[in-house]
Amino acid sequence: MPLLLRSLELTRFRNLEHARLELAEGFTVLWGHNGAGKTNVLEALYLLATLRSFRTTDLSWLVQTEAPAASVTLQAYDEQVALPTTLQVQLARTGSGVRRSAHADGKLVRSAIDFYGRLRAVLFTPDDLAVLRESPSQRRQFLDRMLFARERAHIADVQDYERLVRSRNSVLRDESLTASTREPLLDAYESQLAQVGARIWSRRERLLDELAPGARASFAAIHGRPGVDPAQGAAAELGLSYAARLGTVAEPERAGALAARLRERRVVDRDRGATTVGPHRDDVLVRLDDRPVGEFASQGQTRAIVLALKLAELGLADQAGARPLLLLDDVGSELDPLRTAALFARLAEVSGQCVITTTAREFVRLPPSGEHRFWAVERGVVRATPGPAGPPAEP
Repeated sequence: MPLLLRSLELTRFRNLEHARLELAEGFTVLWGHNGAGKTNVLEALYLLATLRSFRTTDLSWLVQTEAPAASVTLQAYDEQVALPTTLQVQLARTGSGVRRSAHADGKLVRSAIDFYGRLRAVLFTPDDLAVLRESPSQRRQFLDRMLFARERAHIADVQDYERLVRSRNSVLRDESLTASTREPLLDAYESQLAQVGARIWSRRERLLDELAPGARASFAAIHGRPGVDPAQGAAAELGLSYAARLGTVAEPERAGALAARLRERRVVDRDRGATTVGPHRDDVLVRLDDRPVGEFASQGQTRAIVLALKLAELGLADQAGARPLLLLDDVGSELDPLRTAALFARLAEVSGQCVITTTAREFVRLPPSGEHRFWAVERGVVRATPGPAGPPAEP
């Protein structure tokens, strides 16, 4: 549902003893030295959106040391029903860790699935840059995280698929099983794997096809500056494609093709003790002028590509009427001043509310139109400040 965020209140969350900040309808900028607590604010908003942290799987780190509990409270306006709404996540220490509870308008929401998605958020952090340079698993997860926000069924399918792969691998490795016992078990697991795997494969491919036009346009706007020497990579064209291990297969035929290939690979997979075909082995190919990004792109190009993908995701969600919150951590580093200005101009075109962190407010030169708020963060204390003096830099 589309939400207009009004204010955020944090209590004993990370290094923030108590903080309350108003959120702008346009850009909210958090500035301060590294380690001051800026990213903690983004983490709190992400927790409200997903009930997870993007920095740790151990929620006890989110509660201040020695504190019995922490809370994150968001005041917003629900444009769908034209009423104010409150979302809150509480984290309480227990003997074994931390108990998480979610509340909407003062009422406990017992199912995480029922709370998930009330606030939609698209997140960029410097860690996302590894997506293009590291293993295919990170690129698959990158797509899956986008799909989790769009289709709840994808979460269940990914969980089921991972469980089925583990079960098939266990059967392959079990030396105590006879062929007459093993083969029927593999038949059963592979039949289910093929059905679930085909759905995952198709959703990922469709998402990438939908993302590609917006990502190309955003990359060109951020990085392709007119008058810059193409030899510097400024005019490079971004290409995206899904690389399925099975190659090109029509969508209606994917379940059958995957089932057949799993059966063919049984001997090889048994020798290796692992399932070697399926969407858990697929990849996303990202290229600039047909050259692999991971091998040829500069750090600035890499950052521009990941930002372009995030903006494309934002655009798809906005088309669906969701209007997500955009969270950008340390967004301006490794982009030169011209491209930084181009990035913020593009953000103003495609995003709704946006929360940005930076080490200095002078790094963020926002377009003059729209409501913007600047907050200084220092040693866990948040205070309102004016924006940088002077007009924004020209793209």
